[in-house]
Amino acid sequence: MKKLDQRLKDVQRRGNLTVADLARWFDRPDPTVREWCKGREPTGAPLDVEHVYELLNLLETLIRKKLNFPVPRLSAPKRKAYLIDVRKRVFP
Repeated sequence: MKKLDQRLKDVQRRGNLTVADLARWFDRPDPTVREWCKGREPTGAPLDVEHVYELLNLLETLIRKKLNFPVPRLSAPKRKAYLIDVRKRVFP
């Protein structure tokens, strides 16, 4: 099984996502997600860590099915709005 950082790099490439995009997806601070992308594993309560992997599994599925991903070329404000909208539709 791939490590978290490898999976994150893969979704970044296939989903046209930045670290900031991933931070929005996971609802975590940019520095936290940046560290995950560098190889650090999520920490915290067991259910919180499990939630990170559940969100990653969902993102991988959406990318694989080409549902709202890859993210189109957009300006920074429109990109942020796009990702917030996708997240709202996935988590009503």
